[in-house]
Parts: sequence; C-alpha cells; structure tokens
Amino acid sequence: MCVAVDGSEMSLQAVTAASEIATAFSADLLLLHVIRPMKIPTELERYIKSDDLAKLRSSALEEVGKEIMTNALEVARQQGTGNVTAKVAKGDPAGTIIKQATKFEADLIVVGTRGLGKVEGALIGSISRKIADISSISMLIVK
Repeated sequence: MCVAVDGSEMSLQAVTAASEIATAFSADLLLLHVIRPMKIPTELERYIKSDDLAKLRSSALEEVGKEIMTNALEVARQQGTGNVTAKVAKGDPAGTIIKQATKFEADLIVVGTRGLGKVEGALIGSISRKIADISSISMLIVK
C-alpha cells in the first residue's frame, strides 16, 4: 500500500487510514512525499547570476520532505503499523506517486481529498483526481 503525504492535515488523515488498513492486513506501507520541480520563470532567469537559487530551493524542499516523512512515520507507528518505508521523490506528483506505488508493488494508493494545492471549490484535489483518472492501481480517497 502507498500513501501520498504532503504535510497537510488531510494527508496525515490518509496516513492514519492507510496505517489502520496495513496493520489489519499485515501489509507493507510506503509513505511517499513528492517534491514538485518548479521552473524559474524566464523573466527572472536573467537576474539570477548562478544556480544558487535552484540549489537553495532544492535543499530547503528536501529538508521539508524529511520533516514531513518524520511526522508521517510517527503517525504510522502510533497505529502500530509494522513494515513502513518512507521515501521522498521528485517529479510530477500524480505520475511519481503512481510510478513509486507500482515499483513498490502496492495494491492500493491512499490520498487525502485535498492537499496543500490551491484548487478552490473542487470536491477532491487535482492530484487525487489525476491519480484516479490514470492509475490502474485501486485508490482510496480519505475525507
């Protein structure tokens, strides 16, 4: 089972739900945080003298990812989950979640209804929707 974690309250609720299921079925659990690559706008590139900004951003997001995984691991362990793997990956969130879940041989992807993205007025978040649309792996969306 793979649960996507972005640090939002809904993603931590997804960790709780996935942990309960994993514990009940003695399943392996992958906690996954995806760092979304962000291109610096062309208009700003001319002002940047080196790639220090990109390195700083990458380093900061990796540190945040580690902290998010530490919190998610604690939530999973509080549920008594046995075999838990935590991973931080980079890429398009939906595609990377599907790719990592497939690699992990997960039979279920668990996500929260909405994460940190700003999709106003949507019933479920855009990443959740995209995963549901393109993944062949069953999916649980936690509300």
